[in-house]
Amino acid sequence: MNFRLPIPIALHLLWQTARALAYAHDKKDRKGVPYHIVHRDISPANVMLSWEGAVKLGDFGIAKARYRMVTTLTGVLQGKFPYMSPEQGEGEEQDQRSDIFSFGTLAYELLAGVRPFDADTDLKTLEQIRLVRFLPLHRVRTDLPAELVEVVQTCLQKTREDRFDNGDQLERALA
Repeated sequence: MNFRLPIPIALHLLWQTARALAYAHDKKDRKGVPYHIVHRDISPANVMLSWEGAVKLGDFGIAKARYRMVTTLTGVLQGKFPYMSPEQGEGEEQDQRSDIFSFGTLAYELLAGVRPFDADTDLKTLEQIRLVRFLPLHRVRTDLPAELVEVVQTCLQKTREDRFDNGDQLERALA
């Protein structure tokens, strides 16, 4: 990406994407039991913008949920390498905080115009993600509000416990 979106437009896109993620993360069955949906593929290709400005989160094809009828193969990486969380890249169990990390990667790219984790090969990219090694967002784009940079930094924490727990917390932080 060679250009940077104005902050209000980027923030609108991110907030609406976080709202969609919050909806998926909070989805419950008829008895009120959470599905525990994890999208596992938050990336620019799966965030759609209509001509009217509506933002949709799509492609739940590799999502994981409590009632899922088909299970995925253990140890098989699914998703787009530059947007994986450290635990996803390691083939570990994922929860909603994995989506939060991927959202942070998406947010960083949308705001900075470059990916935080980008190398010559997929293996090197995964190594950067595993180490959570990237140039801080405020050094790439100095005009961003500190509160917005802090939200993205929280999403991109290596340890799951240091991230937002789910899309609802993320949405409230962006609001």
